[in-house]
Amino acid sequence: MAPALVFLAAVVIYPLATTLWGSFFSESLVRPLDGARFVGMANYVQVLSDRAFWLSLWRTILWTVGSVAGKTIIGLVLALLLVHPFRGNAIYRVLLLVPWATPQVVGAVAWKWLYDSQHGYLNYLLLMAGAIHDRIIFLGSPAAALVSLMVVDIWFGVPFMAVVLLAGLQSIPSDIYDAAAVDGATGWRQFRHVTLPLLAPVLGVATNLSVVWTFNSFNIIQTMTKGGPVGATEILVIRTYKEAFATYNVGTASTYSSLIFLILMAFSIWYWRLLRRGGSAA
Repeated sequence: MAPALVFLAAVVIYPLATTLWGSFFSESLVRPLDGARFVGMANYVQVLSDRAFWLSLWRTILWTVGSVAGKTIIGLVLALLLVHPFRGNAIYRVLLLVPWATPQVVGAVAWKWLYDSQHGYLNYLLLMAGAIHDRIIFLGSPAAALVSLMVVDIWFGVPFMAVVLLAGLQSIPSDIYDAAAVDGATGWRQFRHVTLPLLAPVLGVATNLSVVWTFNSFNIIQTMTKGGPVGATEILVIRTYKEAFATYNVGTASTYSSLIFLILMAFSIWYWRLLRRGGSAA
């Protein structure tokens, strides 16, 4: 196990420990000669008293809840459709993986072209269909930008949820459904009392991973809006990036990163306890 432990320590433990330790220092790359000055909890007090942090946190929560809900619901529907054998099933399963296999930056650039208010195909198709009368500014409007990015993130994330849930559905023995049918349970009752309870462990793992990845999602937002317009899509990771590479405030950026880690750790612990309590109750 030594090679794996060394690799884990190099790429996970050491960067995490360095970031947590750096959050207790005031250091700016603009003034490298000043070095790092120990300030204790001052960075945390400054960040937590900053209104920009709470606005970014609120946007991050909206972004995460909306995206994860969309991925989970659509992924579950697709998994339920693909679990049944039909002609062309294998082809649809392969096509489902295309968004997941597409590099996020490449896909984000393509979606940015689609969303273009002047020459984008999305506005063109909506105008041709008569669904809208004026062009929609998808990425330039504070009200529409975050929702538009959620659609892109859902497009990227649905294949993962669908494949994982499809594997979970295929692991459920068919004898259970036969027994439920003998007892008179069909359709919705089978889904509610058989499929969902047996799929819950897989669904819990997939959802937890999706929450962590979405909460930390950087490529899509940075490529398409860079946190704009006027900060409407500036979630915590984008704010952290700006603190580190726009203002070169290493101490504040480390504090943001540490808070993101603590938030996700607290959520994961709470979520797993909730799942274990639900499993023991069942």
